[in-house]
Amino acid sequence: MPHKTPKLTHGQVAEQLRRADLDPADWDVAGIAARTNSWIADNHAELVDSEVATWTADLQAQHYDEFGALAAVDFYEQCVIETGPDSAPWQALQDRVEAGEFDTWEPVWSAPKPTAIQQNSAQEPRMDT
Repeated sequence: MPHKTPKLTHGQVAEQLRRADLDPADWDVAGIAARTNSWIADNHAELVDSEVATWTADLQAQHYDEFGALAAVDFYEQCVIETGPDSAPWQALQDRVEAGEFDTWEPVWSAPKPTAIQQNSAQEPRMDT
């Protein structure tokens, strides 16, 4: 059964812009959605590749760490600023990106963790002090 590729709607993209105190009317929401969904589709394809299921849980976890989310900083820098348009207040947003404002924000998109990774992390010893 093929895996359905997740996508953000234009409304979800607009909400992410508002989350950063940006006015969606200043930005190419459709273009940003297309660029964002292309990135998500690429990451999703990496995650659902049939070969991944044959890997160890540790390798699967590393793969998930690399492809399992679209970080907020990547969204604002690579999807929003790069899409524009040129008339958008992108320089102020770029300054915020470079200042690290979005580095700790929740990802714009996250894939569910595969069962093997969930089971492996549940078996890891706890270091309670």
